[in-house]
Amino acid sequence: MKEFTTFKALLKPITDELLSTAVSNYHSDYYSKLFKTKDHLIAMIYAQLHDLKSLRDLEIAFNSQYQLKQMLNCKEIKRSTLSDANASRPAECFLWIAEKLTSLLPRKQRKEVNKVVRTLDSSPIQLKGRGYDEWTLVNKTLRCQGIKLHVEYDGEIDAPTGFQLSKANVNDSSMGRNWPIISDTIYVFDKGYYDFNWWWDIHNKQSFFVTRLKRNVAIQITKKSDVMGSTILEDNLFIFKNKSPRGGKRNLYSHDLRQVIVEREGKEPIVLATNLLDTPAEVVSGLYKERWGIELFFKWIKQNLRIKKFLGKSENAVKTQIAIALILYLLIALFNLHKKSIYSMHQLLIWIKHNWNLTKSDYRLIKPPEYQYIKPTFSKGYSNGNL
Repeated sequence: MKEFTTFKALLKPITDELLSTAVSNYHSDYYSKLFKTKDHLIAMIYAQLHDLKSLRDLEIAFNSQYQLKQMLNCKEIKRSTLSDANASRPAECFLWIAEKLTSLLPRKQRKEVNKVVRTLDSSPIQLKGRGYDEWTLVNKTLRCQGIKLHVEYDGEIDAPTGFQLSKANVNDSSMGRNWPIISDTIYVFDKGYYDFNWWWDIHNKQSFFVTRLKRNVAIQITKKSDVMGSTILEDNLFIFKNKSPRGGKRNLYSHDLRQVIVEREGKEPIVLATNLLDTPAEVVSGLYKERWGIELFFKWIKQNLRIKKFLGKSENAVKTQIAIALILYLLIALFNLHKKSIYSMHQLLIWIKHNWNLTKSDYRLIKPPEYQYIKPTFSKGYSNGNL
């Protein structure tokens, strides 16, 4: 009987049924009869987990693991085969698998608001130089030459719950307009998502938002509330004055919004806008301040996973490795949740790196539950974004 190791436990959510569906949806084994999608995925997860810096290193390291290959029913890999697979196997297949893994994450409500809270943001991934310039220069901006990773993040479970990739010159508000909104959820985002009609769409879907309000926007205060909280300077209801702000575009937001002005030490006060009309102003302020959680997530994956330097420079190779980095993060998050670990994500990653081949007899492993996938948040092909 093949022994059950940490690495196999980590891969538990990636079932044969899930892989089979992914292969069928994207025909990802059509041009590769021997080096299949499963082999490709496991090899690249292994590379991510062990921070291998080249395909040659991956070939040597992975092929030396006889027991691992036997346990997972994997074949030996070749550098040239890996290179071809990274360049040609549809990255959307792996992004779809990552998307399906998010459906296994729980929806945990924030206690002070009794709602699920999600943060939206993006992070540039710089890709410059030979091999990258051929496909990144045409869409470069002052801030980024490469691609952007757009993420929806849940701080209660320390995991992304949605993501998309786009060209560097796609702004956040354009991506936001196509983002799936779940009812009775609070979305927190910065001024990159400044689109009043999208805010109205969130409101109409019985959801909520907290964001920044630009100081030059024309508003009319309709009600002033008593200030509650030591850092709250103002707490007002308002409506927009200008219903056609630019170029004939109509502002559809017709209901009252709330303005919360928050004092900041050594800086100008921050002006927030929200449709949470009854939530204490201090709580609204706290929700926006906790945006730092998604910034820490971006920092974490860039420091701990390989999404800054890639084993292949084609567009498909880059997207494939970003997708597999997200898959690994989600696998660790699920392992953490179901094993009820006391470790942080970083500590658990270190533990798995150094104990990946421990067998069930070596340590007490809580058996993961049977995973049941739900309807994905994004439709097929979403992950390609505007690429």
